[in-house]
Amino acid sequence: MTRLEIAFGALIALVICVSAAEGKQGYNLWTKERVRYLLERTKREPENAGLHVMISKAYFEDSQPRKAEKHLRLALEMEPDFTEAHCNLAVILHAQRRLSGARQHYEAALASDSTMVEAVAGLGTLLCGTNRRGLGIQHLERVLVLDPSRLKARYNLAVAYHQIGDFEKAIEHLRSLLAQQPGHPGGRHALGQAYFSRGLILLGAKKPEESLEFFENALEGRTDDDFFFAKGIAHLQMGEMSQAERAFSAAIELNEEHVPALHNLATVFELTDRATEAQQYYDRVRVLAPHIDSIDAARTAVYDEAYLME
Repeated sequence: MTRLEIAFGALIALVICVSAAEGKQGYNLWTKERVRYLLERTKREPENAGLHVMISKAYFEDSQPRKAEKHLRLALEMEPDFTEAHCNLAVILHAQRRLSGARQHYEAALASDSTMVEAVAGLGTLLCGTNRRGLGIQHLERVLVLDPSRLKARYNLAVAYHQIGDFEKAIEHLRSLLAQQPGHPGGRHALGQAYFSRGLILLGAKKPEESLEFFENALEGRTDDDFFFAKGIAHLQMGEMSQAERAFSAAIELNEEHVPALHNLATVFELTDRATEAQQYYDRVRVLAPHIDSIDAARTAVYDEAYLME
C-alpha cells in the first residue's frame, strides 16, 4: 500500500484555510459504498493501520469526522510514527478548532517527514491563526519552495503578511496568486485591501501622490466607499479640488451616511466658495453624528480594516 493510497490529498485542501467545514455535505452513494467496503475489510484485518487511515478518509468525506478521528487514533496506536495518520488527524482537529492537538500531530508528522507539504502548510496556517505569524510565515514560505502551485498556502501567506503590516509582500503574493488563478475566491478582494492599506501608509506619511497609485489599483479590484474616501483625501492634500470632489461624491453615492466623506466634501465646497452647498453637507454630518464633540473629528477619520481569510 503506497503513501498516495492512504494520504488525504484533497482533504487537506478543504481545511487549509482554517474553515469550520467538517467534510462534504449531502448524500453521496459512492462514499457510502466505500465506507461499507472499507469497514468490511477493516473487520477482516483489524491490525492493518493503513486500512484504518483509508476508512478515516471515507468517513470524513461522508461528514463523519468523529469516526474518522477514531480510526486515525487506532492507526497511531498500532504505528505511532505513521506520518499520514498524524497529518490527517491534525487536519480534522484543525477543522474543529482543537488547535493544541492539531499542532501536536502536525509536528509529529513533520518529525518523521520534514518535507510533507500538507503538514507544513497546515502547521503554518495554524500558527498564523494563533498569533504566531512570524513562525507561521516561515512554514508557509517553505510550502511554496516545496510546491509553488499551492494556491491556498500562498493566499494564507498573503493574509499573514497583511496582518503584520507588510503590505508589499502581501501584494506580491496576491498578484502571483491571481496570475495562477485569476478567479481565485477572495483573491481580488484581498489584493484590493492590500493596495488600500499600503496607500494609507503613504497617505499618513504625507505622500499623497504615491498613495494615489495604490488607491487606483485598489479600485480596479473592487468598488469600496472607503477606497474613494482615501483617494479624495489624497487629492485634497495635493490641492486638487475637482478630483477630491469627485472621489468624495463617489464614496457618498456608495454610502449615503459616510460621515468623513460628507464632511470633506463640505470642506471642498467651502474652499471653492460654495458656502450654501457646504452648509448643507455640514448639516447632514451633524444629523448623522451628533455625538462628535468636534466636527473636525470627521475630517480624516479612517475606518478599521477587516482582514478576511477564506
